[in-house]
Amino acid sequence: MVFMKPSMPAPPLFLFKRLRLIRFLSAIPLLVALLVSAGPIAAQQTEERRGSGALLNQAVDQADGKSVRLGELTTGNSLTVLLFLGADCPLSQKAVTESVIDLAKSGSPAKVGLLGLLVARDDALDIQRLKDEFKAAFPLLLDRNNQLAGILGVTVVPTAVVVDQQGKVLYQGRINDRVEQLGKRSVVRRNDMREAISDAAKGLPVRVPKTPSVGCPVELRKAVPDSTGKAEYYRDIQPILYKHCAVCHQEKGVAPFSLANYQDATLWVEMGIDLIERKIMPPGQAESDFALSDAPSVPSPQELRLLRQWLEEGMPKGAVPANTRALPPTDPESADLGKPDLVLKPDGPMTLAASGDDMYRYMVYKLNLNRELKVRAMRFIPGNQKVVHHTLIWFADSATQARIIADKGLNAYGLLPDDSGPGYGQSAMLGKYHKIDTNKSRLPFEQIGGYAPGHSVWKTPAGCALSIPEKTDLVVQMHYHRSGKVETDFSSIELYLAKGDINPAEDFRTTNINDDKFLLMPPNQRRRTNTAWPVEDDCRIVGISPHGHLLTVSQTVTLERPDGTRKVLLNVPRFDFNWQRMYTFREPIPVAKGSKVHVSSLMDNTSGNPANPFKPPKAIFMGEATTDEMVFPFVALTIPKNSRWNLQQGFFSGYRTGIIATTLKQQFGLDDQPNQASPAAISGDKQP
Repeated sequence: MVFMKPSMPAPPLFLFKRLRLIRFLSAIPLLVALLVSAGPIAAQQTEERRGSGALLNQAVDQADGKSVRLGELTTGNSLTVLLFLGADCPLSQKAVTESVIDLAKSGSPAKVGLLGLLVARDDALDIQRLKDEFKAAFPLLLDRNNQLAGILGVTVVPTAVVVDQQGKVLYQGRINDRVEQLGKRSVVRRNDMREAISDAAKGLPVRVPKTPSVGCPVELRKAVPDSTGKAEYYRDIQPILYKHCAVCHQEKGVAPFSLANYQDATLWVEMGIDLIERKIMPPGQAESDFALSDAPSVPSPQELRLLRQWLEEGMPKGAVPANTRALPPTDPESADLGKPDLVLKPDGPMTLAASGDDMYRYMVYKLNLNRELKVRAMRFIPGNQKVVHHTLIWFADSATQARIIADKGLNAYGLLPDDSGPGYGQSAMLGKYHKIDTNKSRLPFEQIGGYAPGHSVWKTPAGCALSIPEKTDLVVQMHYHRSGKVETDFSSIELYLAKGDINPAEDFRTTNINDDKFLLMPPNQRRRTNTAWPVEDDCRIVGISPHGHLLTVSQTVTLERPDGTRKVLLNVPRFDFNWQRMYTFREPIPVAKGSKVHVSSLMDNTSGNPANPFKPPKAIFMGEATTDEMVFPFVALTIPKNSRWNLQQGFFSGYRTGIIATTLKQQFGLDDQPNQASPAAISGDKQP
């Protein structure tokens, strides 16, 4: 790019008026250079305005409505963090706590201030709510009309902006990289804001001065309720939201914000459209050649066009209907269950610290009965929907569980200082409590169900029942989120027993398919795995739960019949470790002996995978920890009661492959890179 020297005079205007055409054409390159350079010069001038005292002269509003100059609030600070927040944004709420912790851990000898700036329609009541619920001890102010956000180019909350005494921006972006894309969480690999403060306090250039913020968009579009258009809220938009979204997105639902009324819709629909088009919402979308009874409801392209048209037309409210539309039930699967026969709870509630990595914790729901239970349905009820993300449920023999619970090391494993409660974490220490007998076709523990938002009930097919052996307990692996404040959970399980309607010739069982050829995923590669599971007896497949870890980006399960024909049982094109569930077929699928079930996973061990637990990528081996990897889908099926098919072969082969992987890592030094994940993040997600 050509720039004019500062001493070079600008070409006089008459030059372009009076020169002949050929001389005019020869001057065009210089003109183009001048025009092209205007963009960088303007950008530089914008940066200069941001770095001058002009930023500190901007006014913000206090909760009492009085305006104050930003510079008055930063006086005496060597550095100030301007934390842009949205009071209803879950990631913003967590940022209230995380920013304070990171500020304390920055080790800065300089005085660093922290100011919270609420954007868009947030008001004084929202300030008080953040103070009450999330214990915000730093000043919270209102950025009216997004004035400061506009000057700094903040379009997403939360966003942290670190400025010096003169108001010069030294860093702008996320607090850390736990969430690089909405719906894709990993362990924290870099505390960006903390490191920027540390650099700046030492008088060093900030190593990474800008990072992308991830969260909720700053509301720029203003609703005009009285506007007119082809799409109206009550007539056109509310039916779409109630059909596809409101089962989770309502006040008593599992989702973090509501879409129950007009005001909710004007605030969140624009972000929702973006997430739907990227197939992040609704979570857990799946495809199959067979009808699924519980697949997430996805808006059609026509419905999406209508939602977008409504936004562009000013979000007209339309006429309020005479009859109010009823919200969908938050747990529609439980409607016909009746009264539970047993209700189980753990020994006590679980308390979670406000901030930190997600927790995986095994909770024991004691049965220890001297009789076998025949169960037709099971329902998991989260005690605190804000923190219970999903669960996996097993039965396991009571005596072994009692010994594990008594192990103080396992009880404390994975807990942060402010965590407390019953249960235990997962570590290699668990191995000494479980003896694997490969001669038995049934293990003393077996997965029997689970829970995911919008899918809390697990049922057996008509005429079948799940057998829970005598002297066993239910063991639930809880996947807990942290909300930004101390939370307590006390979840329960309801059991519904079969009443004499059991087919005596058929057993309902669960099993898993393990790719015993998968040993490791090399760094900086994307590749697909393939394995085939032989069907050794006639059966009916009831449901499938795909499974992998943080490198798995898609998983496909295909049925190959003895005649060679193939059907897709289940394809999850955007597998997400944070959204695991069982997909149940509307009718169990008959499968003949001699068939094969093929499982293929696409794995991404590159820096382009936002869920990759290691940056830069490293070789990841087969294993049970979250930061390991595996191909391990679960299958619910019925088999003949007299069948000799050993359904635990997948578990046995996974156990053997895990031993090989561990040996390679430890004995041959292939795992010499430090694990960057916290104990809470690597507590695993498999059999206890």
